[in-house]
Amino acid sequence: MVLVQLRASNICDVDDAKETNTIDFRHMVGVEYHTPREVVRPPPSLTGTEAHHMAMTSTGLYRFSNATSPVVIFVSSEERCSLSARFFCTRFVHYFRWIGESVQLFVASKNFQDHRPAPYARQRDIWLQENHRCVSAALSYFDSDPKLGFAATPVAVIFTDCDCADARRSLVSALPADRSFLIRYVRFSEEWESHRCNSYRFIDVSLQRQALRASRSSGSIVCSSLTRFLNSMLPTLYQLYSEEPQEGAPGDTLKSFPPIFFTRHGQSEYNIEDRLGGDPDLTETGCVDAEDIARFFELQVKTNVNLFEFRTTVWGEDDDFEVWCSQLRRTQRTAQPTADILSHGVLKPFKSLNEIHAGICEDMTNEEVKLLYPFIQLFRHTDKVGFRYPDGESYVDLVRRLTPLLNDLNNCRKCVVVVAHQAVLRTMLSFFGGRPVEEAVHAPCPQRTIWVCTMNRLGEPRLAEIALSPRQSQDEGPGVSWEGW
Repeated sequence: MVLVQLRASNICDVDDAKETNTIDFRHMVGVEYHTPREVVRPPPSLTGTEAHHMAMTSTGLYRFSNATSPVVIFVSSEERCSLSARFFCTRFVHYFRWIGESVQLFVASKNFQDHRPAPYARQRDIWLQENHRCVSAALSYFDSDPKLGFAATPVAVIFTDCDCADARRSLVSALPADRSFLIRYVRFSEEWESHRCNSYRFIDVSLQRQALRASRSSGSIVCSSLTRFLNSMLPTLYQLYSEEPQEGAPGDTLKSFPPIFFTRHGQSEYNIEDRLGGDPDLTETGCVDAEDIARFFELQVKTNVNLFEFRTTVWGEDDDFEVWCSQLRRTQRTAQPTADILSHGVLKPFKSLNEIHAGICEDMTNEEVKLLYPFIQLFRHTDKVGFRYPDGESYVDLVRRLTPLLNDLNNCRKCVVVVAHQAVLRTMLSFFGGRPVEEAVHAPCPQRTIWVCTMNRLGEPRLAEIALSPRQSQDEGPGVSWEGW
């Protein structure tokens, strides 16, 4: 087995040799699709007789209404909890962008990858300099006419030290008084502070308790979304706090978290017949695909001591692996051989993992869709993410359907193998470090491929690709022209 480093991914060609545990999953190299900082565009210029007047008034007004005032989230923490706080910032920004919202992360430190921002008490001058830089950049971001999602408001997350009242007053005073903002404070600590139990605009997180206290989230759905996402991440944040070393390079792979594996189902009858959706069974070739995938996990994962840093000799012997799939036959039959090896034959089917529903086009071939509904392909090419099949689903619907399941997957202590469909994989891989959804919908997810997601200490996902050896039989069926979902 040879690991070949390519520009786009890690590709591992699995041959027929009986080599075992040759892959070191602790040092997988992913592709950086999500840049840590968005490009801030200049605001559009206005022309006409009112141009000068509008330019003057625009310095104090946004194009957003009072109901959608820009949101500023200040995140701070005790020193012992700083890694969990920084991890949360990255994951929240990543999640909010994934669901289509506009958000930007700023770190009050000279190093963007730092998980300990400049302290207010000990480095006052540096603190003032870095926080004024962050606030100024956030204001420029708000003025840049960012693309807005369902929440219809831009969000700035500033990771800083604002534990004391003086620091918070200094931050608020840096914001223009003639503009409307929604401000929220998130503080991570080992234990709650009694004097803040009724504080306004605060979310207090106690990592020892694995719980949070929040004041009323009024004024924006962003605040309620923030609280909901933070609550869903508490198990992961507690594991970081209790098990992960506090010292280490930002790019180091997390030592106490196993990787997450994804793969597509084997060749199905509809793949050969060029049909959409449905619940077809695997072909004979698809059954071979399933066996080869299971063989990979038997040789390279089940007993691999390099699966993650803190794996022990007893981890994985009983119930430390799970195999997830959809309720459809092609994923269940693909997943079963892997489950026989990793989880004593136990599968966990989820309706959320079912393929995107094609509505009135279910079970049709590509040619039948063109003949009966010629407008559908035109609409899909115009907006593939937002297009919803009549009586069916769109990728936007798929994102909403998968969100609760992905939050559970984020928090799972076990090593999970997800066997899914192409459209579902595109969406899930985008969440775990792949291309943004707008690009992912056009990218193929080939069969006989395994994707591996690991996280670094900052919460940035890294997605590597492992390609199994080609099928012995290349008979894919005649005339297959459908390009996928």
